[in-house]
Amino acid sequence: MQNLKKSVMAIISALLLVTGGSSSARGEDLFVIRVPLKTGFNEFTAADLKGFYAEEGIKAEFIGLLEGLSVYQMLEQGLIDVTDGHTDKLTQARLAGIRVKAVLPGMVDHPKLPHVRYYAREDGPIKSLDDIVGKKVGISNYAACNDGYLKAYLKKKGIEGDVEWVVLPKAGQMEQALSQGLIDLSTTHPPFASLVVNAGGSRQIASTWDLYNSPGAGLSIRALHEDFLAAHPEKVRAFTRAMYKTRKWINENPNEAIPLVSKALGLDPAQVNVELDTFWFSEEPGIKKEDIELWFEISESLEYWNHGDIRPEEVFTNEFDPARE
Repeated sequence: MQNLKKSVMAIISALLLVTGGSSSARGEDLFVIRVPLKTGFNEFTAADLKGFYAEEGIKAEFIGLLEGLSVYQMLEQGLIDVTDGHTDKLTQARLAGIRVKAVLPGMVDHPKLPHVRYYAREDGPIKSLDDIVGKKVGISNYAACNDGYLKAYLKKKGIEGDVEWVVLPKAGQMEQALSQGLIDLSTTHPPFASLVVNAGGSRQIASTWDLYNSPGAGLSIRALHEDFLAAHPEKVRAFTRAMYKTRKWINENPNEAIPLVSKALGLDPAQVNVELDTFWFSEEPGIKKEDIELWFEISESLEYWNHGDIRPEEVFTNEFDPARE
């Protein structure tokens, strides 16, 4: 465990040299909360750039992270304060003994701004998601919202056979591979749909909204360690207020929000499509239990854990919901 901690610290130190390690918020009296550095469209970056953190007395310190459950290991070791992601990974972390709990929502699925868009080559063999068996499907990592959704879809449809999952973790790499014909299908998240559309030769064959027709299918959650929640309840409430304001601002001001965040992510705002390259963020101040339950249903169908191993209400709390103040 000590060697793991040293390795993680070395990775963080290297990433901080690249990212600068802190936000643009000013003032030494602001309370620092260490948050993930993201490669996709996100409200963390928007909250920092628009000053919503500073308004609540918070300074965001952005730290580069590994993907998957390693993020929760870093949270347990006190190397970060906030994690983001989906309910499947958080639940697996709790089952592994990490006392993390979701306190607010992030994006949700939306018919016009879906969580994931599935693009296939126009001249390729995939005409619908029924055709992906035996084909090369690009994913950024193994997770419910990458290979998991599609595995659940095939299982529900009774379609048997293996898919060749091609892991392309670097931002935009999957979309480039699709345009070059190196893969047959992409699982594209914002803000990278424009890369596919601008390159040409591909078309959207489905989205996660088509699969589940529910906002909950896109639910991402923002979570903190239970020790942090107990030690800094007022700071957590300030954080949830800042994030709530940011989510509403993004939805109401996409023409400003999308170029702002895209530029910070290293994309050319002129090449970003406002109708493709953002998520729809939850305008609920707290987390809806039915959205968590949908993720449990999906995850248990994929045998990430057995039904009854853990209850949905164990992984989240609305104690810090801004509407309760």
